[in-house]
Amino acid sequence: MNRLLRFAPDVTAGGVSALVTLSYSVSYAVLIFSNPALGPFLAWGFRAALITAAVAALVVTLQSSFPFAIAGPDSNATAVLAVMSAGLTQTLVTAGLPGERVAGAVVLMLVLSAVGAGLLVSLLGLLHWGRLVRLIPYPVCGGFLAGSGFLLLAGAFKVLTGQSLDWGTILLVASQPALAWGTAFAVAVVLLVVPRIVRHFLVLPSVFVGAIVLFYVGFWLSGLTVEAARAQGLLMTPIEDASNVWWPSLATPWPALLEQWRNFVAMAVVMVVSILLNAAGLELATQREVDLDRELRASGLGSLVSGLGGGMVGYLSVSRSLLNLRAGAVSRAAGLWTAMFCAVVALFFTRPLFFFPRPVLAGLLIFLGLSLLREWLWEAFFRLPVREYALIVAIFVLTAVQGIITGVTFGLVVASLFFAYSYSRANYVRHDLSVATHRSNKERTLEAMATLQARGHRGRALCLQGYLFFALVSSLVDTCRNLILRDGVRYLLLDFRMVQGLDASAALGLSKLHQLCLRHRITLILSGLRPEHQAVLEQMRFLPRRDIRVVSDLDRGVEWVEDCLLANGQGLETTGPSTQDGAEQAGDQPLSADLRDMLAAHFSAEALSVILDLCERIELPQEAVLIRRGEAGDALYFVERGEVSVMVPLAGGERKRMRTLGPGSLVGEMALYSGQLRSADVVAETPCRVRRLSAERFARLERENPAVVIQFHSFVVKLLTQRLGSATEEIRALL
Repeated sequence: MNRLLRFAPDVTAGGVSALVTLSYSVSYAVLIFSNPALGPFLAWGFRAALITAAVAALVVTLQSSFPFAIAGPDSNATAVLAVMSAGLTQTLVTAGLPGERVAGAVVLMLVLSAVGAGLLVSLLGLLHWGRLVRLIPYPVCGGFLAGSGFLLLAGAFKVLTGQSLDWGTILLVASQPALAWGTAFAVAVVLLVVPRIVRHFLVLPSVFVGAIVLFYVGFWLSGLTVEAARAQGLLMTPIEDASNVWWPSLATPWPALLEQWRNFVAMAVVMVVSILLNAAGLELATQREVDLDRELRASGLGSLVSGLGGGMVGYLSVSRSLLNLRAGAVSRAAGLWTAMFCAVVALFFTRPLFFFPRPVLAGLLIFLGLSLLREWLWEAFFRLPVREYALIVAIFVLTAVQGIITGVTFGLVVASLFFAYSYSRANYVRHDLSVATHRSNKERTLEAMATLQARGHRGRALCLQGYLFFALVSSLVDTCRNLILRDGVRYLLLDFRMVQGLDASAALGLSKLHQLCLRHRITLILSGLRPEHQAVLEQMRFLPRRDIRVVSDLDRGVEWVEDCLLANGQGLETTGPSTQDGAEQAGDQPLSADLRDMLAAHFSAEALSVILDLCERIELPQEAVLIRRGEAGDALYFVERGEVSVMVPLAGGERKRMRTLGPGSLVGEMALYSGQLRSADVVAETPCRVRRLSAERFARLERENPAVVIQFHSFVVKLLTQRLGSATEEIRALL
C-alpha cells in the first residue's frame, strides 16, 4: 500500500501533463490538416500527433537528464510542418490527385521528417556538437520564433475560417459565428492573462476543460444541432475508416514531396534550436545541470522512433516539463504515465477527439502564437540592443511576407555580416612592443643596452590575437603602413602565439603586407606560428620565402632584431633575413675578446686578477648542461665565450628560455647568494668557455680580500639592477 501511495504524486502529475499534451497534440493535428482537402482525413493527423505524444514522452522520459521531462509535438516545429503540409497539399490538389492520396502524402511527409530530423539530431548528440549549435546567432533564433508565432496565428485563422490568412481574407473572421471567434479569443486571452496572475499547475488543464464545457453550454443555448455545428466549422467531421490507416503508403508522388527539402532543413534547424533552448530554460528554472548532448540524443531518438511508428516530430517541451514538476512529479513514472495515457487514446479513443471544439483549438493556437510574439517582439524590445531587435523584426516581417526560409536565410546572412563588422573592430593586436623598451631574454652589456635604447624604435613587434580573416588583416596592413611611414620602423615582427586561427583571406592580406614591406625595404619576421597556421600559409604559397624570416617564438624574434640593430650600430653589414635557422652573429662582443677586457669597467686590475685566479676554466660543447634545476648552488660562472641559456621546464616536456647570457655575463649567482637550490637549467646555446668560482673559494675570498668582494658585490648589483629595469619596462609595455 505504501508503495502505491508513493507513486500517487507521479500519477496525478502524469494525468495533468497527459491532458495538456493531448490538447496541444489535437490542436497541432488540426493545424497541419487545416486544408479543406485534408479535412475528411483528420483522424490520420490525430493518430500521428498522438503516436508522437506517446512515443516521444516515453523515450525522452527514460533518456533525458531531467527525470520530470515531458516530450511531444511542439509548436515551433509544427509551424514549419504546417507550411510544408500546405505547400504539398496545394501541389497535389492542383495535379488532380484524390484526397486520400494527398492525405497519405502529408502523413508520409510527417513520418519522413520525423525519421530524418531524428537521425540528424541524434548524430549531433553522438558527435557532442550540442554546444556548437549555440553558435547560431541569438537574434536569428528570436526572429525565427517570432515568425513561428505568426505562422501559428495564421494556422489558427485557417482552423477558424478554412482559408489561408492574407489581406483579402482577414475580414472573414467577422463572418464566423460568434460562438466560434468568441470562444477562440476568450481562450487565448484567459491563457495569456490568468497564468501570470495565478501560478498553479492546474490553471492550464482547468482552462482547457472549462473552455470545452462553456463551449457546449453556448452550443446548447444556441439550439444548434451537431450536424449544423460541423457545417459551420465548430466541430470536426469524423470518418468511419480512420482506424484502418496506421503507416502511410510509399506509393506517393515523390517529386512533390522532395520539393519540400528546404522547409525540412528549416524544420530540422528549428528542432535543434528548440531542444537546446528548452533544455537551457529547464536548467535555469530548476537549477539543475543539463547535458545538452544527452538531450539531443534523447529527443532525436524520440523523433526517430515516433517516425518509424507513423508519428511526427516530437521533442522535449519546457512548458509541459515544468507543469509536470509543479504538479508533483518526483520520478520518471509521471512521464511514463503520460506516455501510456496518450497511447491508450491513440489506440482506442481517436473518435471522441472529433468532439473537441475547433474554436478551443484555435484559441490554443492563438495563445501560443501571441506568447511568442509577446516574448520576441514586445519583451525583447526592452532587453536587446537596437540592432539585434531590428534584425528580429526584419526576420519576422520576411517570414510573414515571403516565408520562413527567406526570413531565416536573411537573418543568418545579416547576422554574419554584423559579426564580421563587429569583429573587425575588435582589438586584434594584444601587445604593441618596441624593441627600445621590450627586450629579448638575451642578456646584453650596458653598452649594447644603450645602443638598443637609442635605435630600438626601428624594431616593432605586434602580438596578434583572435581569429584572423580578411577584415582584420586589412586593418593590420593599415596599422603596419603607419608604423613604417610615421615611426620609421625597419624590422616588423608579427607574433601569432595568441592567434586561434586564420583563413585563406588572411593569407592574401598578409601577401599585401609583404608587398608593402618589399617596397619600403622592411624586414618581416613571423613568430609563434602553429602547425595549422603554417599549413594555411604554405597552402596559399605565402611561405616559405627567403625575404620572410620565421622564428619559433617572440623572444627569438626580438633577439634576432636586436642582433641586427646592434650590427648596424657597429657599422657591420647584415645580409637581411632568411628562412634558414640562425642569423649572422652580431653579438655584443667579438668572440676573440678577453674576459678581462669585458670586466675591466667593473673591477680594478688587481681585483680582477684575484677573482679570475680563483676560477676554474671549463669548455662546454653545444647543448651541454652547465647547471641543473634542483641542484645545490655550489658555484657561480662567468661566461667568457659563447652563449648559455637559462631554461625552465614546461608541461609536455617542453622548455622555455628565460634568459640568454653572452660573454662577460654572470650566471648561477642567485642560488649561491640565497643558499637555495637551483631554480632552472642552464644550457650551452653554442660551444662555450666559462670560468667557475666555487662557493668555498668565494667564502675564502670574503675572508681574505674584503675589498675585492665589495667590487664583486657592486658588479652583481649592477647586473640585477639592469635585469630588474628590463623586466619593469617589459611589464609597462604589456599593460
